[in-house]
Amino acid sequence: MAADVAGWWRTYFGDDFFALHESLFPETASRAEVAAMRELLALPWGARVLDVPCGWGRHARLLAEAGCDAFGADLSLPLLRRAAAPGRKAGRPRYTAADLRYLPFAAGAFDAAINVFTSLGPFLDDADDLQALREAHRVLRPGGAFLLESMHRDDVVAAYAEKDAWTLPDGTEVRVRRRFDPVRGVSHERLRWRRGEQQGRKEHALRLRTATEIAGLLVAAGFHDVAWYGDWSGAPFRHDSPRLLAVARKSD
Repeated sequence: MAADVAGWWRTYFGDDFFALHESLFPETASRAEVAAMRELLALPWGARVLDVPCGWGRHARLLAEAGCDAFGADLSLPLLRRAAAPGRKAGRPRYTAADLRYLPFAAGAFDAAINVFTSLGPFLDDADDLQALREAHRVLRPGGAFLLESMHRDDVVAAYAEKDAWTLPDGTEVRVRRRFDPVRGVSHERLRWRRGEQQGRKEHALRLRTATEIAGLLVAAGFHDVAWYGDWSGAPFRHDSPRLLAVARKSD
């Protein structure tokens, strides 16, 4: 597969990505996740929160509705255009185009920051992910909180699916082939989709890390007091948890 070419993520997250993923994230689930974020991060009314990368704003919008001063940053212009589409309610988030590793915000600008949906793995490299985490640390005020939500290697590898298929509500048929590199810890994926006469393909690669590896990166980035959860309900993290959530603090 060719998905290990550096920088694949620069063009991957376009309108076709949105069409293939939007229905997988119903608003009821996104609202439950935002409620959990407010609880896990102990967000007060009016807290300044950065969602990075924010995608099409499914969390940032709801954080704003919940009383936060929400900001979203993402490198994908197509997704940002959807996030900032007219017709949103008053108090909507402010969005900006930005690379996770080089955020255009002042040091100490936010009370909290979130990074969800396995958004570090696309870089494939520890140095790039560490730079992104250091930027998240930099833009937090002293005592601020950072929430990272991700797949983790223990769970994914235990039930690794080399082939997969599903049909979206609009009838789009999706077929996937995967290959896992156990030395680099990288999962390569080739996706093909068909909707009537339309069809396309996408390829990507993700670095899958254990909780131990993620903990090392968080500490190296300057975070401390890391709490670990296995899902959005706040259940304890286990090796077979479906997701990994880490809530880390910046020193006062």
